[in-house]
Amino acid sequence: MAQYLIFVDLDGTLLDASSKISEFTKNTLHKIESLGHKVVISTGRPYHSCKDYYEEINPNNPLIIDNGGTIRIPSDNGHKIIVDGIPSKLNHELFKFSQPYLVSAFYSYKDYVFSYQYLERLHKIFLGSEKLDPNKLIHCNFLDYDNEPAGLIYLIENQFIDQFEKFLKDHRNELRYFFWGKDQKHAVYEIANASTTKLSGVKYVKQLLNFPKENIIAFGDSFNDIEMISGVHHGVAMKNGCDEVKSVAKDITEFTNEEDGVAKYLLKYLNLK
Repeated sequence: MAQYLIFVDLDGTLLDASSKISEFTKNTLHKIESLGHKVVISTGRPYHSCKDYYEEINPNNPLIIDNGGTIRIPSDNGHKIIVDGIPSKLNHELFKFSQPYLVSAFYSYKDYVFSYQYLERLHKIFLGSEKLDPNKLIHCNFLDYDNEPAGLIYLIENQFIDQFEKFLKDHRNELRYFFWGKDQKHAVYEIANASTTKLSGVKYVKQLLNFPKENIIAFGDSFNDIEMISGVHHGVAMKNGCDEVKSVAKDITEFTNEEDGVAKYLLKYLNLK
């Protein structure tokens, strides 16, 4: 039997609406792992917000986090954490430019979350219901640290959208961004290094584990999964995924994330009972 390297997004893909991995999906992934396949999480979440899911599946596999900006193997002390971060100078420049209209912002760096005007609701949007250790949360002005974060979350006033996006587009060779929507007052953006995508993380892990490209499968549902789904040999969009992901996928699951779509697809694709 050919062995496959399988990359799975979390929110909207592997997790249900309660941010849980069902017992059926968990047992299926364990069975797949026991047959020699590898299941690797590839998520936009930072480490502290996905480590429990990682341990539920296989704590010995690589882990792609921060939309490909960070790759680590927590169980392997000899593996250097790979970080493709935003240069500190540019991080500071963006913060200073945005600060008059910046409602809240945060980023993860190593095992800590650095937050400017912390808002729990913003944290929950991107990190789910995962409780953050208060000792791991640093309230600060971003200028106080020379960190190079793999990703930034910015909540800005709507009146600043055009200026903000112009800044990002003027730095398109250095930064990439996702617009995650707005309400009557505020807009939410996710910003990363221009070279960072989930696909860049997939390529690193593929080489690390030495799998042939034709044995690579990936599952995703949203905008930040597009490069990964389109760039692997067999990219699969979730039934509940956005149209943009479905348009570049090789296939679409028959079931949604609420219906164990990934697990059921793999059972059929790998011809398992």
